[in-house]
Amino acid sequence: MSTTNWEHSMNLTFTFESPKQADIAKRTLNVDKELKEDQVLRELEVKDNQLLVSFQCHTVRMLRVSVNSFLEFLHLVTLTINEFELTD
Repeated sequence: MSTTNWEHSMNLTFTFESPKQADIAKRTLNVDKELKEDQVLRELEVKDNQLLVSFQCHTVRMLRVSVNSFLEFLHLVTLTINEFELTD
């Protein structure tokens, strides 16, 4: 994860059933880049069966918008993983 010090940040951890599922989520979510990359830095990392997500933003508003959008995509990804029962 980056150590760039922006004004606002949030770190989230999501636990999946397997490392494979966490990796699928990471690879899928990495495809969609932030629309305002100059205002938002998002980094994803997988450790074991956890997806670690770090957001850094210049404004609280951009942090809220970015996290909300990410959570909507993550929800869709987890529904898809569950639908296809993508396990080890």
